[in-house]
Amino acid sequence: MKTLSCHFYLVMVCLLTLSIVGCGSDDEDVEPDNYSPRVDEFIVPTEYGPGDVLEFSVIAFDEDGDALSYTWEVDAGKLSTNTGTKVEWTAPDDDIESVRVTVYVDDGVSKTTKRVKRISNKDFIKPEPPKEIIDNIPDPPLELIVPGKGAFGISLGDPFKKVKEIHGDPDNRPDLDGLFTFWNPDLGFAGFIDNDDNVLFLFIDRPNKAKTAGRNGVGTKVEMLEDELGKADEIDNDDFGGIRHWYWKQGIEFTINANERVDSVAVFLPIDIGQDVEIRPEQPIREEANKIKQLRETYSKHNEN
Repeated sequence: MKTLSCHFYLVMVCLLTLSIVGCGSDDEDVEPDNYSPRVDEFIVPTEYGPGDVLEFSVIAFDEDGDALSYTWEVDAGKLSTNTGTKVEWTAPDDDIESVRVTVYVDDGVSKTTKRVKRISNKDFIKPEPPKEIIDNIPDPPLELIVPGKGAFGISLGDPFKKVKEIHGDPDNRPDLDGLFTFWNPDLGFAGFIDNDDNVLFLFIDRPNKAKTAGRNGVGTKVEMLEDELGKADEIDNDDFGGIRHWYWKQGIEFTINANERVDSVAVFLPIDIGQDVEIRPEQPIREEANKIKQLRETYSKHNEN
């Protein structure tokens, strides 16, 4: 019995020894990482004059001891050579603001190291930006209201600067709502601008004499509207006793006073909304119409105050 125990013990020791000796015997040798070159210094002057001859240089190191090669590039001017740790560069005579200088350092094994600098032309004079030219020719003419386009010399979409070029500074500059007015002196003219400072909406009020091609404007009788423009797409009441005749498809609205005469005129971009607007309220069109009505109400409220 003792002999069997000894044999079993010897077998286990041998197996354990073989297991330890065999560990890792199938592992392959792993190549260590090869590091990219490190650029310690990249020397390029900060500025040049046309025709100057300047020196560029680079100092690089490779941790693996690999031999390094250097390649240079410029986007203007001429290099004496495009290889080596030092190169001479002749600056261009061109009237350019700066030149990009690039060096590539390669060890032939790992990823190439790239460095870039810009060298400025000290004689370069930055051109002045072109002056913005504002058209100051009234369009449409000052005496004319054009439905869906404009009135009193200003077209929808014109920059607000053109309004000032033609009519001067408004007494009420565009506020948070974008409303501007010309009441002092009283031109009977106002409007809204959008977020880009372009004219979005125009109003003609007393004492402005501008009229449509059919002679409709402030003070004309209500029956004259239909003679020129046909039946209104929508008629409703404002909060100040006026009756509004909306010509949505033509881009114009007339507010009628108690004397059945035009009290004020609004000009806006046309929207495709029919006479059965309340019966067939297509949502996007109705929303656009409501926005226009809100602007109209904002102006009317401001006018009353």
